[in-house]
Amino acid sequence: FFLTSECDYIQNILLRADDVSQRGLNSLYKDGEESGKNISRCLLVNRIHIANQTLTASASSQIPRRLKKLRDGAGTNATIPASLFTLEMNMETLQSHLSSEESPYKDENCTSLRACEAVIDGLCNLSCHPNINVRGNALSITDFLMTRFGWVVKHRTSRLLSAISLRDDELKGVDGIPSTQELVTQVNAQGRRTRLAEVVKGVLKLVSLPKILKHMMWNEVDRFELVKTVCGTQRLLSLLPPEDVAKVVYYVNSIFLLFRSRNFSLLRVSQADQMAHESCLEFLIDMLQDGSKSAAALDEKSDEVADDSDAGEMHWRDRLVASWFLLQFVDEKDLVTTKPQLMSKVWTTCFTLIKEEVGQPIQRVSLGLLGRLVSLALVDMSQPESIGAGQPDVSLLRDFFTSEQACKALGNALVYDHREDTSVGGGHGAQWSSGVQEIIRDATANLSTRTLFPFQRVSVKTSIYKLQHSQLLCSALLAIGYENAKVAVGYLLAQATELVASPPSEDQRNQQCTAAEIFGGVCRAMLLYSTTPEDREVIWDTMLLPFLEDAVQKTPTYIIGAYFDACRWGIHHFPPKHFFPLLKFTVMKVQTTLWQRDGVEETEQGSGVATAMADRFALQSKWLYFIQSVLIELDGEDDVGATSKLPWYTAALLHDNVLDSGGSNDEEIELGQCWSHVSEALIPSLLNAIGHPYDKCRDHIASLLFRMCYCHRKFINTLSYGKGSRSNDPGITIMNQLVGIQDSTSYSFKEKNRALGTARKFVAYCVHWGDAKHEYSQFIVPLLPLAFKALQTTEGEVSVEDRGIEAELVKGFRYAIADISTSCVVSYGVSNDITRVLAILKEMSDHDNWQIRQASAHFLRCFQGVHKFLFSQEQAESSLSIAISLLSDDRREVSNAATSALTGILATMPQSALEDLVAKYIRIANKSIKKKKKKSADTEMS
Repeated sequence: FFLTSECDYIQNILLRADDVSQRGLNSLYKDGEESGKNISRCLLVNRIHIANQTLTASASSQIPRRLKKLRDGAGTNATIPASLFTLEMNMETLQSHLSSEESPYKDENCTSLRACEAVIDGLCNLSCHPNINVRGNALSITDFLMTRFGWVVKHRTSRLLSAISLRDDELKGVDGIPSTQELVTQVNAQGRRTRLAEVVKGVLKLVSLPKILKHMMWNEVDRFELVKTVCGTQRLLSLLPPEDVAKVVYYVNSIFLLFRSRNFSLLRVSQADQMAHESCLEFLIDMLQDGSKSAAALDEKSDEVADDSDAGEMHWRDRLVASWFLLQFVDEKDLVTTKPQLMSKVWTTCFTLIKEEVGQPIQRVSLGLLGRLVSLALVDMSQPESIGAGQPDVSLLRDFFTSEQACKALGNALVYDHREDTSVGGGHGAQWSSGVQEIIRDATANLSTRTLFPFQRVSVKTSIYKLQHSQLLCSALLAIGYENAKVAVGYLLAQATELVASPPSEDQRNQQCTAAEIFGGVCRAMLLYSTTPEDREVIWDTMLLPFLEDAVQKTPTYIIGAYFDACRWGIHHFPPKHFFPLLKFTVMKVQTTLWQRDGVEETEQGSGVATAMADRFALQSKWLYFIQSVLIELDGEDDVGATSKLPWYTAALLHDNVLDSGGSNDEEIELGQCWSHVSEALIPSLLNAIGHPYDKCRDHIASLLFRMCYCHRKFINTLSYGKGSRSNDPGITIMNQLVGIQDSTSYSFKEKNRALGTARKFVAYCVHWGDAKHEYSQFIVPLLPLAFKALQTTEGEVSVEDRGIEAELVKGFRYAIADISTSCVVSYGVSNDITRVLAILKEMSDHDNWQIRQASAHFLRCFQGVHKFLFSQEQAESSLSIAISLLSDDRREVSNAATSALTGILATMPQSALEDLVAKYIRIANKSIKKKKKKSADTEMS
């Protein structure tokens, strides 16, 4: 009741302080005997103070707007009267005018509004003051006044831009800004234009004010003027003193970065806006095409400018900024509504920069422009409403891709568009100038549309593969038509072949990665064009597979991940019938290259033979790694039933209308048939090679075995493929082979240890890649005894090399057992799996080898901690009995591990159970005490 009364009391005070009496409410202060006098009055005074501050802040902006409306009316295009401020004004003249009765500032036209506008002009003039402190204070005050007198910004932008461009001969003193063109002839005692630099720095800071820059972005004409100003600063920089050039460049770049961060697509609703937009594009194109003359060098009459040989040269930064503006301003309407001649210039400029600006940042921006144009062209071509407005003209794009030299230049441009290799050159990234990195980032974002690739659980394998490059090539090939695409594919693959065979250099990694990107884009485009099985056979056999075979052999192992991702992108979301030739080819390559166990003991080899074997093993590793990309895409992770059609979400993600998903059932290669081919042809070779001498190959073999088991289980559960016939289950064959490794006598010592290492990696993949509901029950639990028994080392004399191999294997299985005990949770409702694990632990706790008993105790501690709330009464008693039995072990290591396990078990038991357990073992302990014999009477007497 007291809290309710206090809330009501404070609420009424706040309501009254908010001037609610004007709304007809009659809320009492309750300031009588039953109120809390001091607190209520403090709250009331504070609330009134806050309300007064709010009204003051509102009045500071509303009163100027009201005065502006009374003077100029409701329109927004009214002419502002001439300013009362002049450059000749100083403090003495101001005081004389204010004290004189004949002062022009005391007439009826001299209103307070005009005086405030004159103050703003004066502050703009002070923003160009020689003293840096005066300039800083004036800028901060001007920024605040712009928020109150916002209408002055509209008539001030052109004046500021003309001052930066040195085109203000007749604008001296307008808006308080001195004429920069006149200041060109003004030099100090050292012959430098110091005053010009001061004024320019002040004007640039004024342009970067949020209110002014925001106004420039809402109109095509103002945008055009800003573009001309930002891209034409070379003449200005040539006139400034050397010590001020870096500051001015920084200020100009700050304006550009602010514009970039707030840039948005502007809707052109009038013909004037469209004309201004086209004029801006023409200006940017002319600037990029003619790099010998500065776009801002309009005034050639000045002797000072004529004497400077660099005044007319186009700086690389200006061209780079111009290319960024062109990249951002071109939109989908330009391809169908803008004049064809203008768009032809845009295409031509893009292609010219790609060919000529080799290795330069502007080339990377040109690639982004090409990607944007291609993406917009595909959007316009796919929209039915664009037919009435006309289809985009891609004839120049066709000519470019059907030219061998152009395709070669494009391939080289893709090489230089890669992220810098930080492993060379000191281990640091590129040292870009301010703003260049942002421009390159925007260019990369425009290379292609965004995609959700990979749309599966398995992520990309390498960070050097640039998916946007493959998307760019795929989109371009789709835009030029099938016949032209076949010609372009020949040129692109020829260029990719040269890149694969590139000699060692600092660009070799990027060159070989670009070859993989070309393969991915070409593969996807040609599969989208193919409509019949015959077309797909021809594409794979004549174009893609010959290149792939050569590329995999020549590509280093650390680059093969790029082909892994490229292959996945090329066949992503396609039905299996589209890449069945690739599947057969990769299976065949694995069969023909993979090492096979023949039962002959290995012998020492010479250095030359060892090198040849290493090269052969590296090739095997690459094919074993590459085939996984095909199996991953063959495994429909999210739509496993998509055997004869594309998934439902493919059209929305890819915007592909070329592919016809229909077809005869006789021509379709079912998903189950693909996996049957893989199982029948690949599994025997893999199982015979689980003792492979090369560790990387064993790693890939284990992952392939897991992938096959994983996918076959999904077929059974989702498609009912092979249900009722467990003879076709590859998991049974694989498990029989792996479980029997420990007791097999057909392996040599080294082969057995290698095979056990493959089994360990298979378990690791099941733990981290599989689903606990299935992989834990079907694969991990049956292999758990193998993992424990692998901890037993060979007794007797063993060579140092063999002992090292065995120690490494034991160490790996210790990690695997710990991983299983902590990462796998039997929370899927099958309690029998917990019982199976406890039965294995019971068996291992009685093993003769103490390391196995110690490992079982550690496993029990972690397993019980994870599943303590899932144990039944019988399972809890079983785990307790295992821990107690290990306490009496003769090895201290085992008893210590059992003590830790027992501590965790007892911590979760109820108090009553603990009391019963303590009483039970007290009785057992008492029984174990030896009783003393009673002394006889004779003995006592003696």
